[in-house]
Amino acid sequence: MTDPKALRNAFGAFATGVTVVTTRQPDGTPRGFTANSFTSVSLDPPLLLVCLAKTAHSADVFREAPHFAVNILSEDQKAVSGLFASRTPDKFQNCAWTPGPADMPLLDGALAQFTCAGHQIADAGDHLILIGRVEHFATAEGQPLGYFRGNYFSIGIEKDLAEAAAATKGSRLGAVLACSGGVLLKHTAKGLSLPLAPDPSLDSLTAKLTDLGLTPQIDFVYAAFDDRTTGGHAVYYHGTVTGPLPQGYRIVPLTDLGTAQIANAAEAAMLHRYASDFKNGSFSIYHGTETTGQTRQIGA
Repeated sequence: MTDPKALRNAFGAFATGVTVVTTRQPDGTPRGFTANSFTSVSLDPPLLLVCLAKTAHSADVFREAPHFAVNILSEDQKAVSGLFASRTPDKFQNCAWTPGPADMPLLDGALAQFTCAGHQIADAGDHLILIGRVEHFATAEGQPLGYFRGNYFSIGIEKDLAEAAAATKGSRLGAVLACSGGVLLKHTAKGLSLPLAPDPSLDSLTAKLTDLGLTPQIDFVYAAFDDRTTGGHAVYYHGTVTGPLPQGYRIVPLTDLGTAQIANAAEAAMLHRYASDFKNGSFSIYHGTETTGQTRQIGA
């Protein structure tokens, strides 16, 4: 017989976002619950699904409701997630929300909101699978609230960690920036180099690139390693950049990265890996030292 606790822990190895699903009961009272078992299903027709425990107090309400809404929470909405995961009776009096299409309760500050008509309900063991047809949706800028092994995490926290590591004496912070089918590199007396921040912070790097007339879009940390040649840390982000090519810079095509004269050996190895990652359509994070380390795939 399967151990339910062990199975729950195994399911928890899948990192997810966090949503709050809302509706109204027949008398108009808003109802809602926290769920991380949410996924898109189809674009044509536009369908999504969310799972609801049959033991939930609102199970019958959602089973009968003609509409429901899914609110994808942002990283600063941990309290909202906790509120709707509790049995507090006055949840909607303790958060900011707005009536939306079909009079569905939409939570202020959510990264995305989907208003759905009930499409199908599937009986699945101790849960109900609510499949909704998306009638309206809206999105906002920001970082999502993550959930992994029973704990919340923030996607954006890597910026603070990277800058803390790079603040050590002898450290540097730079970026691998894709541009026009290649990578942006700077000419130096010793060869080509990736763009580096004047100070070990992402804001400093962004400001430098902007001052050069470029528009950068930074995505994620691509490599973080101890550089024994400087006694500090090296942190490189991945991103894209657009705009006119500044003086002293060039774009090296991906096919030429393996033979380009890169001044720093660690950067040369990193760019060789980048060309392979780009070709395969799946990127990975590197950590270790300037010569040896490990990579961990992070997605396409």
